[in-house]
Amino acid sequence: DNGRMFPVTDKAQDVVNTLLRAIDDLGVEIRKNAKVKTLHFNEENEFAAVELEDGERIEANACVIAVGGQSVPHTGSTGDGYPWAEKAGHTITELFPTEVPIKLNDAFIGTKELQGLSLRDVALTVHGKKGKPIKTHRGDMIFTHFGISGPIALRCSQYTIKERKRSKERVVTMSLDLFPDMTRDELYQELFKQVQSQPKRAVKNVWKGFIPERMLDLLLTALAFGDEDASQLKKQSVLDFATRLKTFELHAIGTLDFDKAFVTGGGVSVKEIAPQTMMSKKAPGLFFAGEVLDIHGYTGGYNITAAFTTGHCAGSHAAEFASVDAK
Repeated sequence: DNGRMFPVTDKAQDVVNTLLRAIDDLGVEIRKNAKVKTLHFNEENEFAAVELEDGERIEANACVIAVGGQSVPHTGSTGDGYPWAEKAGHTITELFPTEVPIKLNDAFIGTKELQGLSLRDVALTVHGKKGKPIKTHRGDMIFTHFGISGPIALRCSQYTIKERKRSKERVVTMSLDLFPDMTRDELYQELFKQVQSQPKRAVKNVWKGFIPERMLDLLLTALAFGDEDASQLKKQSVLDFATRLKTFELHAIGTLDFDKAFVTGGGVSVKEIAPQTMMSKKAPGLFFAGEVLDIHGYTGGYNITAAFTTGHCAGSHAAEFASVDAK
């Protein structure tokens, strides 16, 4: 689905259960209710031990930090890994919520005119200064009481955040293309053909069903026509309407916070991690995997792929490092 991949059952719990079964089969010990207070390092800054909140100290030759970022905190990813990494000498790049719903300040958000309206197979574009397109994603989205959400809104969210920081502007312009498979001229011709075929009907009734009715009413009101007969409509008005359908402007003023974000942007700088092993370049014996690192992808399988690949690499090399070190 638009480049995303999910379990056949569409249940995330099935992925969790698969992993838990593998852990059981391998005889791995899981310590529950064992919150980590900090990590300890020796005089050479090599990993030495994990200290729990209750004071217990667990010494080991290697440790993998795989605690996630700080998105979806009810799952336990509350940013705990960053101070441990900093203690080892690592740089934490700026954190920001991504794959997160976008807040808009458009008038129709305040009036709730489009709240709950879903759009399928449309294109959403983030623009920079002078209207330059930065990123476009095509797929589905939904209007909410605060702005927009859904797959393409989530994918565009990081670009609105980065553009706000880069430009230092409070508002970032976005545009919605309701007919991405048609050019503006093709759309104009189709709209004008409908007008010509029903000259005695009110314009808003001629185009009813062409786009969702609430959006149609909003656009016709903004263009100050719709109640007149189709025969009275000027060609320029039809062209203006086609233009709005291809570039329906939205104005982003931010996103929701980490607790509503699927993914954390930023994290432990990857420049300080050996990519072949995922071991710290700062503290031998310390490894990193997953979203605690400054890596993030779109929702739909990309982040879990990053977690699996870095996790496999970190785990296998941590085991190898520990066994060699033990000898």
